[in-house]
Amino acid sequence: MSARHWKRSRTPLRHLPIAAVAALVLAGCSGAPQEKGAAAGGEAPPLVIHAIDAGSFQEDFNPFHLEGVNFGSTGMIYETLEFVNKLKPGESTPWLATKHEWADKGKTLTITLRQGVKWSDGTPFTADDVAFTFDTLKKHPELNTGALDLTGTTVLAPDKVELDFGSTSYAKLYNIVGNRAIVAKHLFEKENPVTFTNPKPVGTGPYVLSAFSSQLYEMKKNPAYWQPGKPVVPTLRFPAYTANAVQSGLQQGEIDWAGAFVPDIDKIYVQGQPETNKYYFPPEGLVSLYLNLTKPAFAKPEVRQAISLAVDRDRIVKVAERDYTTVAHPSGVPMPGGDAYLPPEHKDAEYAVDVAKAKQLLQQSGVNPAELSFTLLVPSPYTDWVNAAQLIREDLAKIGVKVETRGVAFQDWVSKVGKGTYDMTIRGTPGGPTPYSALRTLLDGDLAKPVGTSSSGNYERWKDGETDKLIADYAATDDQAAQEQAVQGLGKIMVEKLPVLPLFYSPAWSQYRTGKYVGWPSEQDPYAMPSPYTSPDAAVVLLHLRPAGT
Repeated sequence: MSARHWKRSRTPLRHLPIAAVAALVLAGCSGAPQEKGAAAGGEAPPLVIHAIDAGSFQEDFNPFHLEGVNFGSTGMIYETLEFVNKLKPGESTPWLATKHEWADKGKTLTITLRQGVKWSDGTPFTADDVAFTFDTLKKHPELNTGALDLTGTTVLAPDKVELDFGSTSYAKLYNIVGNRAIVAKHLFEKENPVTFTNPKPVGTGPYVLSAFSSQLYEMKKNPAYWQPGKPVVPTLRFPAYTANAVQSGLQQGEIDWAGAFVPDIDKIYVQGQPETNKYYFPPEGLVSLYLNLTKPAFAKPEVRQAISLAVDRDRIVKVAERDYTTVAHPSGVPMPGGDAYLPPEHKDAEYAVDVAKAKQLLQQSGVNPAELSFTLLVPSPYTDWVNAAQLIREDLAKIGVKVETRGVAFQDWVSKVGKGTYDMTIRGTPGGPTPYSALRTLLDGDLAKPVGTSSSGNYERWKDGETDKLIADYAATDDQAAQEQAVQGLGKIMVEKLPVLPLFYSPAWSQYRTGKYVGWPSEQDPYAMPSPYTSPDAAVVLLHLRPAGT
């Protein structure tokens, strides 16, 4: 997941809570700056990771789950069939699969598996496991977060499996091979995958769970991992830092790798230790203002357009995001680099604040001004989003729209947004191999669930026949020109119909220290998304690390 995207840490922390201190002391992590890599002699040191703000952890390592599952479940414990590098469009690395082949005009996918791979309990990994994983998605539609149109699976050989789809599925290759973790049939077939929390996970990945408490979980190297000599980092530790502790943890060298929003990062984190304290924030998706379209007022396009015209995105980027990113293109297409996918008639579109026109549109909408009162829900640990919400509240007050901003716990926010029980929210959408991935997640009618039912996308509940046709057009071909044309159509809908209001491109937050290990992703070598909350990328990063000084 990435996700996940969707889980990441952002808020600075001011004081380390007692529980977190205790966890770190028990973990032997104090005074981290003095620790050296294995090259300096002795046993290779552990890596302390902060992926998400959490006061405590639930014992959930089920990679089918959208909520409550702990980071590292996908990637570090459970693996995907291929690794797709979203920072290098078109680059895919064989992983549990060595090859895939489409047939029947994109309705059949034959996957050849790597031989010699074993589950961490010693059981051989086979095509039965892959077939079972996808059969589970078909049997339990609530787990089918990629909206795959699966009709069946056939095990052709111990190392070969066929997946069949009811519709052409070229465009869903990433959802099939790139972000679906494969589980062990011999264990999961005994459980209900919807409710099973999988407290003793058995995976094929480079790490195994070695300890768990509500304040700290730990993973150890899988000694039987199929990549010889890897991983080099022997132990991973995930302390339960609250949002108010992350910044201190980074400043004091207690955290080796974090995905956090840190204001004035050069002053707060880098200054004093520029040789070891690094960061890398490549764009990884789109952050948007969501208006719940099941609300009568937001169903009116004039209201959505008025709100968009009133929001000062330049101010949000400058004040809330500290200029770490840029205002998004109104089409939602990532720029630079997405030129071929921009709708030609809106290629040069950009946002401009126009309060007078916004007021005029609200009058034209016919909505009773008394109905223009909403709650803007944001996850309280994400301080930059909290600040952005305050700015939006101020902007909308200028056109007579009353907004109450409300910060809630991360999991509460995930639940409410997923189930559509909110008025307005700010949320990120992960990127993918092409802009189609994000736009499909934003707009696909198949992802729109009834209010009260969790959705894995289309959180605003957009339903539009033209949109769904363009999504289907893209998925029905592997011709790049035709796919670009379909995305251009989706971008045109974003600009003209405003189902979602893009704000800015989402940085992939990653702070890392090179005192113990080197080999981190960088602008010069973007081999994976650098954030510890991005799966399965985080595992790929760990597999690239080597001791400092080597």
